[in-house]
Amino acid sequence: MIKSNAKKAKHYFIKLDKFLDKHRSLLLVFLLLVILRLPNFFEPYYYMDESIYLTIGNALRKGVRLYTEIIDHKTPLIYYFAAVPSLLHFRLLNFIWSALSLAAFWKIAGKIFKNLKAVVVSSVAFVFLTSWPLFEGNVPNGELFVLGFILGGGYLLTQTNLFKEKAEKKPFLHKNIVFYFGAGFLFGLAILTKVPALFDGLAWAGLLWFSLVDKFSFKNLLLNIKRGVMILAGVVSPIILSIIYYVARGAGQAYLDFGLLYNFRYVQSWGLPFDNELLVFLFSLQGKVLVMIFILLGLAFFKKYFSFKFKFVVFWFVLSLVASTLSNRPYPHYFIQLVPPLALLIGFGMQNFSLKLEAKKFKFEFAATILVLILGGGVLGLLDVKPNLGFDYYQNFISYISGKMNREKYYQKFDYITKDNYGAAKIIIKSDDPYLFIWGTNPALYALTKKIPTGRFTVSFHIKDFGVETETFENLMEKQPMFVVVMNNEVPLLGLDQYLGSYYIPNENFTNFVLWKKVNLKMDKYASVE
Repeated sequence: MIKSNAKKAKHYFIKLDKFLDKHRSLLLVFLLLVILRLPNFFEPYYYMDESIYLTIGNALRKGVRLYTEIIDHKTPLIYYFAAVPSLLHFRLLNFIWSALSLAAFWKIAGKIFKNLKAVVVSSVAFVFLTSWPLFEGNVPNGELFVLGFILGGGYLLTQTNLFKEKAEKKPFLHKNIVFYFGAGFLFGLAILTKVPALFDGLAWAGLLWFSLVDKFSFKNLLLNIKRGVMILAGVVSPIILSIIYYVARGAGQAYLDFGLLYNFRYVQSWGLPFDNELLVFLFSLQGKVLVMIFILLGLAFFKKYFSFKFKFVVFWFVLSLVASTLSNRPYPHYFIQLVPPLALLIGFGMQNFSLKLEAKKFKFEFAATILVLILGGGVLGLLDVKPNLGFDYYQNFISYISGKMNREKYYQKFDYITKDNYGAAKIIIKSDDPYLFIWGTNPALYALTKKIPTGRFTVSFHIKDFGVETETFENLMEKQPMFVVVMNNEVPLLGLDQYLGSYYIPNENFTNFVLWKKVNLKMDKYASVE
């Protein structure tokens, strides 16, 4: 019996050893992911977008209806991802999602490159650029969740006859409907996480175009139409289901207004930091589409000088660049969408140098890579995007875990208001009242205290943007929260000072805001202030 158990143990140990040896490179890259993301679990509530997600997620967990009773202007999935008990849970979800995204990227890179070095180099670049604070990869923004869906859908397409036929030059496989539809479905979920994901889906659909251009025939045309229909059916399915869901909940119009159509308004509301007419046109949606078409046709025209895989990656990079600059806002996290094709371009550089591929293709692909990277760098420079180098982020973390910096000082490194928020939260969370009203922009305090805003919006600039100051004030009077926070740097809300003077007293004056506490517990529910 003992010998039998020992034999089984040895057998499993050998299998484990073989598995670890086979996947050693991937495990080392995964270890890098763990190291880079370790500080994520020690961060305070501070980042505005993340705090808005968590605030709305908390409201959803308590039965509040999205887009009617609480509103933000993004498609819905990011708020459901944030419907978790705490910031720590959200960061843990983000880590698991990042690990799955890495696995999908590794598989895709394995299909694209001929040698392991290129796969490893591109995967390291992917992990670094999505985890380092350079593009705010340390924060669970929507772009990181988009990457998971896009890479998952992309991996499914690499298993189809479309990808194998051209990229691996293998015969057609039969009946890949599930893969095509599944890939489209994941692309649809990406769009429901953040609308610019549409361009990543289009990039993968570009495989149909390159397949047709490389070998045109009516048979191939009909086949690609069928493939495209399957992908499109997958894309629209979750979107249609989401519309049905919100209509059934009586929020169909609100979903259309805030979850879908508002994105068109959002992308047109930001001014460019330059006034050159040509540049202004090129940064318009029409200009970007023209550049995209020009590059697509160029790749098709010079098809003999570029490999099928390289053309696809360049096209993906260009479309991701368009997606990242839809609103022309200089927010670093928008450019995380560029990371997968950028990492693959880096892998191509490694492969070309290490394998000494066909001289002509190497020269043209190398030159095209340089031009594409110059294009990307030029766009970031023109929009005045300022990535965070992130060295202080890790230095502060090391000081914190080594005991050289206390928690209060460490938290304050993230945002100047953090100390005040944690001090106020100790007072607010003692109340059983589920509501809180903050006049200003401080959603981290909502998320930290797990309180629900009295009105539909979480920050004052959204209230002013939609012109709902009167509605917001009426919601406050109706809910009568135990605590009200008024930020020092905010323009007064009409009637608020008089209302607070009548029914509240200053509980504590913090550096950045005043915390008011209700004292008249029997005040008229519909009391009004002249």
